[in-house]
Amino acid sequence: MRVLFQLIEDLSNGKVSFYTVKLGNSELTEFELFDEKDFSSHEKELELLYLAIDEMSHRGAKKYYFNNEGPAEYMPVVSASIKQENNEDFGVRLYCIWLSQSVVILMNGGIKTKLKPEDCPNVSVHFSRALKIARLIYKEIEIQGLNLNNSELEDLELDL
Repeated sequence: MRVLFQLIEDLSNGKVSFYTVKLGNSELTEFELFDEKDFSSHEKELELLYLAIDEMSHRGAKKYYFNNEGPAEYMPVVSASIKQENNEDFGVRLYCIWLSQSVVILMNGGIKTKLKPEDCPNVSVHFSRALKIARLIYKEIEIQGLNLNNSELEDLELDL
């Protein structure tokens, strides 16, 4: 399956370039698919997620906005009080690939219902896809010496 990178223009500015991916012949990007999901039972978390994206656009994509799960990350970072309010699941996960303080790839996600993301029917596909794409990007960076502070990511096509 072909992976194409696309700049999310309405979120990006001079400080941070937010990208997403389009897989195969899909009409929608992975972030658009995430954005269309119903998270009405997790409104606080979703609010924190979009607030974090907005803050990053002004401050840079600092690592404290992300939780690490291998070579991929997820957002939002939530407080202990919000975690305690939600005892039915493990909350919203938007899987991302943090490449630098100025380049972030927003993927897809869902509501995590199992401790390990690979065991969760809602997020396992998104988690494993983010990991695979992250590994492929890191390999391309190492081989081709990509400069991620310009638009080279938009020209990159990978086979998943």
